[in-house]
Amino acid sequence: MNQIAITLLKRQSTKVSDLLIRSRFTANSLSSSFFSTTTTDNETLSSDPPSVKLYQYTICPFCNINKALLGYADVKYDFVEVNPLTKAELKPWSGDYKKVPIAIINDEQINGSSEINEALLKNEFVMNHLKSKRWLSEDRNDVDGSNVLMTIDKFTSSSEATRWTDFAKNELAPILYPNICRSISESYQAFQYVDNAENFSKVQKVMIRSIGSVAMYFAASKIKSKRNITDERQVLFDTLYQWEVEGLDGGHKLYSSGLSQPNLGDVAMFGVINSVAGLSAHNEAIQNRDGVVGDWYLRMHNQILGN
Repeated sequence: MNQIAITLLKRQSTKVSDLLIRSRFTANSLSSSFFSTTTTDNETLSSDPPSVKLYQYTICPFCNINKALLGYADVKYDFVEVNPLTKAELKPWSGDYKKVPIAIINDEQINGSSEINEALLKNEFVMNHLKSKRWLSEDRNDVDGSNVLMTIDKFTSSSEATRWTDFAKNELAPILYPNICRSISESYQAFQYVDNAENFSKVQKVMIRSIGSVAMYFAASKIKSKRNITDERQVLFDTLYQWEVEGLDGGHKLYSSGLSQPNLGDVAMFGVINSVAGLSAHNEAIQNRDGVVGDWYLRMHNQILGN
């Protein structure tokens, strides 16, 4: 049993009150100006799940934001590990766009993390699934006691959802590479994921780990210089502390939404943090961390990845 699972079992046994028991029942129809379609009380999950193939790097925080939403929406997907040196997996079909993530959703190419999430959240199956399976709960333990249900608008477009989605992308994600590439050896360790990539040959794996680790170390150094970072770990801890105090209200909120279910900001924050799971930065910042952020992370892990 891995460390995450052990930690989950320990904390769940002592914090039963944090676990939210879902039940299914009918709710009032919900609509969203953000989307072009609406659903009604009598609609069921009649639409088929979207077909999704994600082209990614395992440690890409923006790819992991998409994977976090896919997990939260219970959408199964295929993924292709892209060679960061050659990007051969994207040629020639992706056109001029040679970055990750790219998703093929129902045979349509979608470029970019934000665009992928937007496409997913407009999908009929995803919307209906979130409303009928995720957001209808008898145990709505909202901060203000109003028992307000999560809606598509609140999930995607509330001030908190927007703020923390942007924070995950613009503040947290950029400082991860300096934290996993403090040295050449740490950078080499960060590329250990390629050993599990079935589409890479042994020679490709050696090349990616050796050349890629050096390239990423220097790229991380440029980020440190641009952001005037002298102590990357302290910056990471400070960024997570800001999330704890302002996003989670010092522990008074289960999620930044203030409701019993996370919003897109929570999903984005989890995706970025989880992109470096198994590395020392993750262990120091999350896995070995008690308190508000650690507890929130375990709740999100349970919501998105299960136990």
